[in-house]
Amino acid sequence: MLHEDNTRIPTKFYQEDIVKRTNNSSYGIVLRCWHDADDAPPPPDNVDPLMRPLQRGEVGVSFFPNGVRDILPESEFTLVDRMFQPGDLCKRKLDDVTSGVITGVDVKGRLEHAISGEPVPGWKNMVDVESPADIDVGDYVAYDDWIGQVVELFDEAVVDVSNGQLVRLPELSSRLTIGEKGSDIIPAPINASNLFGFFTRQRQSHADTVVEVKHSVLAISWLAINQSLSPEEAALSLRPDRFWSGANLAKLKLVRSRAEWMMRVGDKVVLKDVTGLPFTKHGKEGEPYGIVEVRVYVVKETQTSVNVLWQDGTSETLPTTQLIPYLNPDEYDCWPGDHVLWKGEDEKRMAVVQSVNAVERTATVRFSDTGATELTSLLELDPHGTSDWSAVAPTTFDGLGVRRGDFVFVHREGTDNGLERPKVPRIGEVEPWVREVPTVNANGQYGGWRKTMSDLGMDIARRRESDSIVEGRIRKPAPDDTSVNWFGEVSELRLDGNVEVTLPNGTVSVFPLERLTRLYDTLEQLEDLWGDEMSAQDEGEDETANDEEVWAMDEDGHWQAQPDGADGDEWEETDDDGQSFIDMDDGEGDGEAGEHLKEGNGVQGGWWDQILSTSDKPQVDQQDPADVSQVPSSTLRSSSPDVPKDAMEKDEEPDDIEEIDEKVDDSDSPWKRFDLLPEAPHDHAFYSSASSRPSRNFLSRLQKEYRALASSLPDSIIVRAYEDRSDLLRSLIIGPENTPYEDAPFVIDWMLGPDFPQSPPVAHFLSWTNGNGRVYFGPATPVNPNLYEEGKVCLSILGTWAGDRNESWSPTRSSLLQALVSIQGLVLVKEPWFCEPAYDKLRGTEEGIVNSRLYSEKAYVLSRGFVRRALEIPLGSLESEISWLYYKDGRLAKVLHDAHALVAKSRDPPADSDADSERAVPRLTAGGIITLERTLAKLEGLRNPPPAPAQPEEWLMSS
Repeated sequence: MLHEDNTRIPTKFYQEDIVKRTNNSSYGIVLRCWHDADDAPPPPDNVDPLMRPLQRGEVGVSFFPNGVRDILPESEFTLVDRMFQPGDLCKRKLDDVTSGVITGVDVKGRLEHAISGEPVPGWKNMVDVESPADIDVGDYVAYDDWIGQVVELFDEAVVDVSNGQLVRLPELSSRLTIGEKGSDIIPAPINASNLFGFFTRQRQSHADTVVEVKHSVLAISWLAINQSLSPEEAALSLRPDRFWSGANLAKLKLVRSRAEWMMRVGDKVVLKDVTGLPFTKHGKEGEPYGIVEVRVYVVKETQTSVNVLWQDGTSETLPTTQLIPYLNPDEYDCWPGDHVLWKGEDEKRMAVVQSVNAVERTATVRFSDTGATELTSLLELDPHGTSDWSAVAPTTFDGLGVRRGDFVFVHREGTDNGLERPKVPRIGEVEPWVREVPTVNANGQYGGWRKTMSDLGMDIARRRESDSIVEGRIRKPAPDDTSVNWFGEVSELRLDGNVEVTLPNGTVSVFPLERLTRLYDTLEQLEDLWGDEMSAQDEGEDETANDEEVWAMDEDGHWQAQPDGADGDEWEETDDDGQSFIDMDDGEGDGEAGEHLKEGNGVQGGWWDQILSTSDKPQVDQQDPADVSQVPSSTLRSSSPDVPKDAMEKDEEPDDIEEIDEKVDDSDSPWKRFDLLPEAPHDHAFYSSASSRPSRNFLSRLQKEYRALASSLPDSIIVRAYEDRSDLLRSLIIGPENTPYEDAPFVIDWMLGPDFPQSPPVAHFLSWTNGNGRVYFGPATPVNPNLYEEGKVCLSILGTWAGDRNESWSPTRSSLLQALVSIQGLVLVKEPWFCEPAYDKLRGTEEGIVNSRLYSEKAYVLSRGFVRRALEIPLGSLESEISWLYYKDGRLAKVLHDAHALVAKSRDPPADSDADSERAVPRLTAGGIITLERTLAKLEGLRNPPPAPAQPEEWLMSS
């Protein structure tokens, strides 16, 4: 691939690329790339040559037609064709900021006979292909007023065994296609119950060839009913049968997307006009199957061109070899026609994107309420609706608006989908029987519904030997057939907010967004379901593994290697006389500061006093218990260039809690790293949760946790605990220097369950992004620690994301201190975009540099708003600390000075310097400046501290 100036750029391939090997001109399809997101490692006995880890610059290729698979350097291949489908995103080159969306695809192919390999002259387009293509798993079908999806097939394949004899092979899930050859097609030894027409014949060769395939039975999952029906009409339309065969197949109508009709290399197709084209004959006259003529062709090579709608609103038709897939879009990326929410200081407004200047990070949008168009910052647009997520009440929609390529139901005129624009609901019910995991008994026979389907298919195969079986054919709706026009595919998004939908009969209609509901199909739901189950299973296996050392906290809050099987419940701190600090008749404490706490501040005379008692101070040695030498190395990445210094290296710790204050020069400073307060604030995220009576083990462990926090927190993290709620804590982390989060406050509320430490603490991040996205943004399925706008803290140690054994929460290996330092050390970093493992391998690449820069700018701009939010509405337990930090200690003045300087430098940028390359955020785009200046104007008005309120308990956090 070449630049316009004919200089060569690094070759980079993507999955499904068609490539040609330069040394022997053999063709292949790319199945794996070095930059792909890594899945779980393959089992050690895996013999697939493509499953070994890839080195940078390697690709895994499957060659055709022989099926040889190998991993080779990218430099040995040239690109032949690249596949896109409507709705895909693309760029011209890796370091481009501007991207486009595919709105149309045109494919032409060179064909050859599926068996003989004889070529078909010229190129064939999709108009040359017979439209009623063969049905396959995943296809949608319509019957009556229902949309269903094919989830399984029972096939009858006719196989030529090379001596002129034909054999019928009935089988569930055979996945055989015409033209397949090999010695493993006919099962050996022969199972008479599964093979017909071959009981008494002698095989002469192992070169079996599939010459015909019939799908005799279909299993269909019925997803949803016609949404244009009235409730009374819908109640009368019963869910159709799950199994379909024989003449009933003709009652089904095939509904496919534009992408599914496109030719791809390796596809088997039937042409409308086969005059003069090669064919083969199989079988013998007088045999049960007679003569079978094969006029099926395989796609050998393709050339694809696409229509691209660029972000600036221009359109272009290009060959796909001049484009690359845009696999990791920025959170704020949007394209003309997209429905978004503009989020200002105190309002949200629906808008439709007209054009985007991706370089400057600005967009022209049309507001739906007034019809006026305005220039906005991309950082003020929400294209996804992620801020409405809730763990308690998950949303019934999947993002805002619809996308090209989505399948949608159309509500009748005068009705809507039930949600406020631009939200669009998603429906699709997975029937319980479809969720059944496949089972096979000792005789090789399926169980459950698959056995029922297999029995039905075998009965049809037996009857076919003696009777004539009447079978229907599934067809696409004809142009004059409007019976399924309540369902269709989104083909275009108009700039006025309306949506073009291509209906099953090929006509295109325009609908307002509120009359559409998206389809959530069975296979997607099962993938989500089984993926979660497998992750949970893997986590369970990790927890039971005992082949690694176990880390446990000693009596002084230090983490040491322990023998396997050490139990956190056995940790009970004792005094010098061997007596337990917790002396209770019933063995349990009171989380409401009852009889064990005295009047006043409650820190005298109870078990709380034992935690903070100066007569039994923890003896802290020179080693920080949060240091990487004491915490498993997989938890804190000391080798990472992104880990801030204060998360990994700290000065010598004081010997007791009272000496913590000496770390701060200002004698009036309230900046205590750990403190115990009488009451939990009302604005705590978990204040309304029920507080259970803590157990002896809970209180014993809490002592150790408090000691570790009091002695070992870095200066940039403070934690507050509460006498009246032993299950709650609040933490404040100040963004580390030279990161996008520098000087910004990050507040996380914590709740300890009654079985703590057997289960991890629950965390809630207090996000102040004004509905403008995550503070740390990862992919659709993030892997590393993340702070979400809705409050979710995604971290392996908290059990909110999968991790290996050393990264997951363990009562003997994990602590609150470890969780807090992990957030600072693994999330609030200089280049947070690379926290995702799939992205980390892109360090130093053009793609990684561009995406990391865009993300860091967003993180910096939004986190300046955190300062404003913390000063405008102070948080309970942290009012004096935040006021002191930003006013008396001068942090607000620093924030303003640094931000104004960055804006000035961005508007009149000097030549690049080495110093700039070392800065987390060296410059801002125009869109970043627009959003930042709104925040700076508010911060300027907050330069003088407000008078202390008379009733701090009334400072409630806004929702």
